[in-house]
Amino acid sequence: MNAPHQIIYKDDKPEFAVVPWDEYVKLFKPTEDDLDRMAYDQAVAHDDGVRFPAAVIKRLSDGENPVRVYREYYDLTQEELGAKVGVTGTYIGAVERCARPLSKKLAVKIASVFKVDADDLEPWSQE
Repeated sequence: MNAPHQIIYKDDKPEFAVVPWDEYVKLFKPTEDDLDRMAYDQAVAHDDGVRFPAAVIKRLSDGENPVRVYREYYDLTQEELGAKVGVTGTYIGAVERCARPLSKKLAVKIASVFKVDADDLEPWSQE
């Protein structure tokens, strides 16, 4: 095994050693169940508790504009959403109709209102 890529110290004593994934797999030989458990544990540790009903997911998977879908789920008007993020309701309407692009800066603001990642405001692929 090669030397660790990083050593993390606590109270001036080595606490963790970071090794490449391929070396970890060779050393510990995790089973498929082990890998599933790791993925599950990581998902639970990063769970923000936000859930959306199947109707919202269906609309998104049907290709509807995510800004509109989430806005309607949270029962906000275009004007109310615009006021929360510093633009007009007319601007929100233009974004929902794809008449205006959604800037990264505005996406981050809107995403924080909806409790989603900014990437979640991109339309879902219809392929």
